[in-house]
Amino acid sequence: MKTKYLLLTVLGFAALGCAKSNTPSTGETAQEYLNLWMDKYHPGIAQNTDGIYILKDIPGSGKVWESDTAYSYLKVTVKGLDGVVTSTSDENLSKQLGTYEPGDYYGPYYQATGQGASYAGLDAILSGMRVGGTREAVVPAWLITTNRYKTHKEYMNAASQSASLIYTVSLFGQTNDVSKTEVDSLKSYVTRHFGQVSPVSYDPDKEADGTFYFVSNANLFPEDDARTDKASGTINYTGRLLNGQVFDTTIEKVAKDAGIYNAAKSYAPVSVSFASSWNSVTMGGSSSLIDGFKGGLYLMKYVGEKAVIIFTSDHGYSTSGSGSSIPSWSPLQFEIELVTLSE
Repeated sequence: MKTKYLLLTVLGFAALGCAKSNTPSTGETAQEYLNLWMDKYHPGIAQNTDGIYILKDIPGSGKVWESDTAYSYLKVTVKGLDGVVTSTSDENLSKQLGTYEPGDYYGPYYQATGQGASYAGLDAILSGMRVGGTREAVVPAWLITTNRYKTHKEYMNAASQSASLIYTVSLFGQTNDVSKTEVDSLKSYVTRHFGQVSPVSYDPDKEADGTFYFVSNANLFPEDDARTDKASGTINYTGRLLNGQVFDTTIEKVAKDAGIYNAAKSYAPVSVSFASSWNSVTMGGSSSLIDGFKGGLYLMKYVGEKAVIIFTSDHGYSTSGSGSSIPSWSPLQFEIELVTLSE
């Protein structure tokens, strides 16, 4: 499966040129090759003051990108000078290339920017862009580093790879507080789809803080039918990103409709065991569940009950995401049905 988020890792490139008594540095070799390549394929385009070559620039109309902003919301495609795409978060392009995977996430994602977090070349591309804009640029090999230097010579001397790359970057937003941005977007999403629903907390020791919502038909059941803490049962569930993309389900039809069906997987209700505390809930005998999912199960009380739980990444996969299906800082939604209960 391809890797779409290739901002911090790059494939190596064979060094060019023959050995000499005074062997050129990696940066010098890369510059010699890039000069020849630019003269052949993009004559007349000069390096800008940030050290990149801008090939195309579609201006945006939003806020100008600020270099001291902690996170940028981007869609990125990376390819080599040979035109081979090594990484993309563009769904249409992936389909054209024949690399599209239905279970993978395509679209903008949060990328930390600045020293130690992103390539100097990426920040150079973003410099001067406005939200809503798209820029294609050649990033010289010596700018493919998370370090920052004051001079071109320092970048050249420190260059560790000789492959220059072509980036296509679309800027959708920027923020210094991803958590607040998530909370605001989650509230807006819940209001659009479920009306005026108040956030709750599955942890009795914590107040509701707008990061977790629980929408259930529990009011249809007699309170006397509520499960005990010692109950066990089975559930069906479907997990989605807020764009509707399904990343996991116990329901065969849902999996097939979403294009993620796996013939080796058994699609059937899965066992759960409840407990007196939310963090002791298990599924399939495992307690290795994200907090939001365990918390949602803990709040379900009745056989036949159906609930939708929606929560921020603080209750999910946080800054790391999960594989190629769930990007970092992703709010999640689960639709859960409590199919059976037993004491």
